[in-house]
Amino acid sequence: MKAKKLRSAFFSVLVLTFSFILVWNGFNFLVSFFSYAAVSPDSHQVLRVILYGSSNTPEGDTVSAKIAVLNRQGDDIAVIERSWPASFLAVDFSTAEFGDKIYSFPEKIYGTNSVIPRHAFFMNRRPGTNLAPYYLENRRCLFGNDEREQKNLYKIANFALSPFSVLITGFSKKYTVNLAACEAGIYYGVFVENGTLALRRE
Repeated sequence: MKAKKLRSAFFSVLVLTFSFILVWNGFNFLVSFFSYAAVSPDSHQVLRVILYGSSNTPEGDTVSAKIAVLNRQGDDIAVIERSWPASFLAVDFSTAEFGDKIYSFPEKIYGTNSVIPRHAFFMNRRPGTNLAPYYLENRRCLFGNDEREQKNLYKIANFALSPFSVLITGFSKKYTVNLAACEAGIYYGVFVENGTLALRRE
């Protein structure tokens, strides 16, 4: 009898937690939905990447790079320069998609030992460097051109980057930009172009 009560209590907590997640994510969706009309997802370069190279150590392979997060004018928002314990690098992006308007946000850069990174459903749980804190601050997204646009983009990004945003079917997706083919010492750009992501030399 006691075990049955514990199972019942556990199930109730599980249902309440899941319901809260759905309600909270639904709220974030509504907030972002009413913000998208006020800002257009302009095509722009969002990241600048240069690989320094890779090395072998007793602890394993490492790859070094410098990653710059750019605003829509092409100016640096932040520059990350470090090494990752892996052979290759990749960047995960999350989107908010409302009809023909697609907003892409870089979520995480991480190391991988596979030329083709494995897809992860909850991408923000991968070990790596979270990028959102570099361009989301004080309830603004620094990709925006002015205060109003930054505040609206923040609401959209908040929905897109939620680990549960995929529960709102069709309005958020996850994508990976693979940096394995990048040559060391050459600058590459990650561009958002009409809702799609493109990697090419600058």
